[in-house]
Amino acid sequence: MDDFDEEAVLSKIHLVDSDILMLSGSLVDGSGTPSSDFDFSVIAQSKDGRFHRDTFPREGHMRYYTSGDRVKASFDYLPDSLLGVDVEYWTVQEIADMLASHARLYAHMRGRARKSSGFAASAVDFRLLSRLTYGVALTNAAGFERIRAGLRPGEIAYTAFRTAVGSYPDFRDLAGMWAQGDYESALITARKLGVDTFRGLTHAYGNTNRNPKYLGRFLSRLPESLSGLTTRFRRLNAFGVASADDAPHAVLEWLDIIDQAFAEIRRVRDGAEAFVGRQEFLDLLKSELHRTMIWNAEISNEYCFRAREAEDDVPSLRDLLAAMEKRAAAEHRLPLRQWAADRTAPTGENNKSA
Repeated sequence: MDDFDEEAVLSKIHLVDSDILMLSGSLVDGSGTPSSDFDFSVIAQSKDGRFHRDTFPREGHMRYYTSGDRVKASFDYLPDSLLGVDVEYWTVQEIADMLASHARLYAHMRGRARKSSGFAASAVDFRLLSRLTYGVALTNAAGFERIRAGLRPGEIAYTAFRTAVGSYPDFRDLAGMWAQGDYESALITARKLGVDTFRGLTHAYGNTNRNPKYLGRFLSRLPESLSGLTTRFRRLNAFGVASADDAPHAVLEWLDIIDQAFAEIRRVRDGAEAFVGRQEFLDLLKSELHRTMIWNAEISNEYCFRAREAEDDVPSLRDLLAAMEKRAAAEHRLPLRQWAADRTAPTGENNKSA
């Protein structure tokens, strides 16, 4: 890292004595490089006049983001250096409100078996929540610990998992591309499905960071027993295939390692206290079914795909792809009609039958 003047850094942060100054980002979580920015959060005890857009003390290279009249973040560089100083500004109450919003989001996601985008409207800043789980207080450590007392990293990891792990619509698209012989598009979709699933795997191991930019680094922190699997992932994800002729084989290899990632997710979630357990997850799947459904291969294949998050005895993704290519249902032992036998059609929009 370049030499820098500590006072030059602090002059861009605008602290008062009661503030909590948290350092986080890649310099703290171990994924940093020699040119990584300083990522600070200033947590004020209450709103004050420092961060009003008309009075905020700007400097030559500074950029800043606002919400209404409130400056939420500023970005600047140290003189004669490429080192950035990124600062977000919060209040203790704003973080308390966000933790409460996340608690509601977590409760919602525990009650659904589908991949969810509900976080987008939840007023939850996942980046901040993740940074709070590993950030270091440089001032007012006691105040920082009071904030962290309301933080539940396992629950953050689960909501991140529920928004990441690979979904059936992507697999269905892949199957359609495969059946058409469009292997290029199928490979792009297989890569997305793989990245999402491996992101989910890191969250099952407690990673709270949703940023896919550092996925390779998060995977490197998984147990050594998974090194063969993660090496295959890196090769496929980062380096792809040599030519178009290799695309079909690469799609199938993606499906193989996604299956292995799901197997590890099943194993790990049993010991992850904040995660919905396997049986509870299957019960959530069951709750979506009802006896008056129009039973067809599509429903069967969808639940065959989704159940692999918790059920060992389901066909491989290769077998599921082969069945869907024939517009048929893959053979499995999931008692879908039995699960639906005593349920009526749902009356609401949550896909749960009565």
